[in-house]
Amino acid sequence: LRKPSDTPDERRSKNIRRHTYLLHQCSIHLKRLNRTWTAYHDIDEYLTISEDFFSPDNPRFASEEEFFKATSPIPNRTAFMSEPGFVLRLLQKYMSEPNTTSPTHDDLSETCLHAPRAKYSAVESPRELTQKGVPFYINADRLDTLRYRYRTTRRKLDRNGLAKGVIDLSRIQMQKIGAWSLVHRPLPYYCTKRTVVWNYGHIPLGIQHYLGSLESFSYRSDGNTKRKGWYQQAFITDGGPDDEIRPWIQGFCDSVGPTLALELLKGAGILPKKVDDYNSAINSTFGL
Repeated sequence: LRKPSDTPDERRSKNIRRHTYLLHQCSIHLKRLNRTWTAYHDIDEYLTISEDFFSPDNPRFASEEEFFKATSPIPNRTAFMSEPGFVLRLLQKYMSEPNTTSPTHDDLSETCLHAPRAKYSAVESPRELTQKGVPFYINADRLDTLRYRYRTTRRKLDRNGLAKGVIDLSRIQMQKIGAWSLVHRPLPYYCTKRTVVWNYGHIPLGIQHYLGSLESFSYRSDGNTKRKGWYQQAFITDGGPDDEIRPWIQGFCDSVGPTLALELLKGAGILPKKVDDYNSAINSTFGL
């Protein structure tokens, strides 16, 4: 457990140990519940369908034929993302495609696949751009996925970090869960070192990682000691702006309706009054 006397490095070390312990325990618990696909990412990371994968400029594809073969299961990325359950449906689409020799099919057929990450800085965009495609009753500035549009870089791991695991727990054996987990390889027996270094755009799935505002970053228990780290990342725009993840909000609102959408999002972007309340919330959901 953390102590008031802990140094920042000690707090970080304990957070990582608790994080990996929770990943391990969640795997066991969800396996016993007969769950299937499970994503192992943090609460400031969001699964999306990678625009880079569906780009004709994607260096992974050597020819137009290869590009068409890999992207044909999802002819309209934006429309697909606007529907509930798009992550699971995407996996099912590719795994059921007739062309089982496709490299993309092979990648998505792994028991543990890795969703590459893209980092987003804290550079702001004009209101008319952040609110674009967002229902009028939703304030885009309170949602990081709509507020921050600038990617730090593309297809490079130096700033994006290692990929995060997405595992089909129905295909694992309980005895092979092992005695420990890693943040980026939750089940080391199934999650390989080969796939954890995939670049963004290697597969149709991606994870967007948001730095957030200085206010929210500093609100963490170790935030004030790492403000320098925020300033080092906050103003990077090398990857340019994009709206890759934006279709989720219209699809969400269409699915649940305005009243329920407002109710579900009413606390989004609002920091709790007490640090203890925030830490309690983070500790109960971190990595789950």
